[in-house]
Amino acid sequence: MTLITPAKRLLLKLAGYPRYGPVALDDPQDAVEVWLRGPSESKNVTRNNVIAALRPLTIGVMFGRNESQPQAGQHFRLSMHDRRTPQHVLGALHLRLVRTIELTEHRFCLFELDGSENLCAPSLSLRLYYLQEQWRMRQRLRTSPYNFHMTPQDVRGIHVFYICPRPVVLVSVEHEGSGNLFPMDLIGPTDSPWFSMALRSTSPAVRLMQQSRRMALSGVPFAYQAIAYELGKHHRLSNIDWDALPFTTTRSPLFQLRVPDAALRVCEVYVHEFREVGSHVLFLTKVERETIPDVAKGPQLFHSFGPYR
Repeated sequence: MTLITPAKRLLLKLAGYPRYGPVALDDPQDAVEVWLRGPSESKNVTRNNVIAALRPLTIGVMFGRNESQPQAGQHFRLSMHDRRTPQHVLGALHLRLVRTIELTEHRFCLFELDGSENLCAPSLSLRLYYLQEQWRMRQRLRTSPYNFHMTPQDVRGIHVFYICPRPVVLVSVEHEGSGNLFPMDLIGPTDSPWFSMALRSTSPAVRLMQQSRRMALSGVPFAYQAIAYELGKHHRLSNIDWDALPFTTTRSPLFQLRVPDAALRVCEVYVHEFREVGSHVLFLTKVERETIPDVAKGPQLFHSFGPYR
């Protein structure tokens, strides 16, 4: 992430200039509420809205069998509200239902983006930000044409999605002598026994996750921000040297997977379903055991978008 001088940071703050990046919060976050509003009713999905793919941008929401079910062709609005003043809308995504995944007692509905409204910053600041992002994208594609590319509409949509802060975890997975540990934030609960995870289909870790079906998700202390970003390079590896990690590890209680000693929370999940959704592989898991270590302390690393960061 680009370093910003104190003087530039002050100017950005005074201008209300938005930014995407790290924030320190307790999990679960309590700053933003999320509502799904459809043709007939509204549904609080603060703990039930996840990304299933980035290209095209695809949002997943879980519905119980006894709930009113979305229908193909219907349009919905996923809106972000300041929890302190719920009438204050920070942004919204305009969605259409494109696919459903049938599960026991539940239906996971996948929506694609039709448009977005970002209301958390002045329109001029947002236009300047988007121009800067487009320039950065062109630079990345120029240096590496194989870099991941999203449409401008989806890029604007992802920024609205991240108005609600999203936690970052380190995922541990091992299978038949190979193992990996890497950061993820395309994860989330679904107000049900199901827990969602989405990883780019080109990542070598996908095979490990599909074959093992057992993973440990470790809450990342905000103090480990730089370490978590450095471990992003593990997404390109099929196996890592555990002894080279910049921290000590311990074994998770249930699956005996190696996790950071400093983890704020360890969720051990079992994969029941995985499906290809656009650019990503969507894993639908269930939490088998959740542990809060005795030494856990400090806020967790989240990603968020907005000047209020």
